[in-house]
Amino acid sequence: MKDFRIGYLYSLAPIHCGGEGDLGNILEIAREVHTNFPYVPGSSLRGSLRDEVKLLDPKAVDILFGKELDENGQMGVHQVWFGDARLLWVPMRTMSLRGGADIFTWVSCHSLIRDHAIASNKQFVAFPDRPVGTRAGTYIVADAQIEVSAMNDQQKNAIALAGDWPSSLQDSVKPNWEKNHIVLPDADFQVLMEHSLWTQVRNKIQEETKGANQAGSAEVFWTDVCIPRDTILYFTWGYRLLKENPVTELQHKSMIEVLEGLLQVGGQANVGRGWVQSWVSDDTFKFSESESIATNVEVSHV
Repeated sequence: MKDFRIGYLYSLAPIHCGGEGDLGNILEIAREVHTNFPYVPGSSLRGSLRDEVKLLDPKAVDILFGKELDENGQMGVHQVWFGDARLLWVPMRTMSLRGGADIFTWVSCHSLIRDHAIASNKQFVAFPDRPVGTRAGTYIVADAQIEVSAMNDQQKNAIALAGDWPSSLQDSVKPNWEKNHIVLPDADFQVLMEHSLWTQVRNKIQEETKGANQAGSAEVFWTDVCIPRDTILYFTWGYRLLKENPVTELQHKSMIEVLEGLLQVGGQANVGRGWVQSWVSDDTFKFSESESIATNVEVSHV
């Protein structure tokens, strides 16, 4: 039985999932090869979820995620799968030239909205090759001046998230999110993702040396690049049940309890990075024994 669902992450802190191609002391993040957009690898998300389920229900973790690799090179078959968490809406501080005030808004692009529509089984609506948003006007976004046209009702429906927001974000974030959007063409959004991500310079304080006139000096130790807080990402997930010993409704509830709570993904947890609020659009348990597939076998790790 094919099971394909969608979930969301709302970042409560900057997210750093390490990527390749670090330049000197610049710690880059994982980026998609075809878009160069940052993302959270499915393996990172799966590992965090596994750890949380293990704390909640140690017996359920092997059924859901499969037994970990043992000393004999054997591991179990997983029954729940998770795709990569992809960008959907990235927060930006903009300035409206009409009012002269800073406006906190979320920015996305055509391809991200299209891919989300496909994953969430929503009808995609074409967007023009110019910026559109919930508030028309002239804006400065990341030092670039842009003219934003108003979205029509179909476009507003196309950017809506699937399912309901979690209660923790219903009153605090959702009202602001619904009235502050700008959709850019892909090329413009790509420039933002190359030059306008969250960064922090870490300094290394040198100890006082003999003959020095100052008590200490600082030098750049490294520079972090992160997905900023208040970013909305989406991921695909679902079940692939085994014929023998399939996931039970109780184990599913443990999975959903974790999927609708707080998670830490990526690195640098010791400095508070990677905290997200997770939720799913479909939390139902809709399987019967006849809908299970395959057999429960052990597979070798080569």
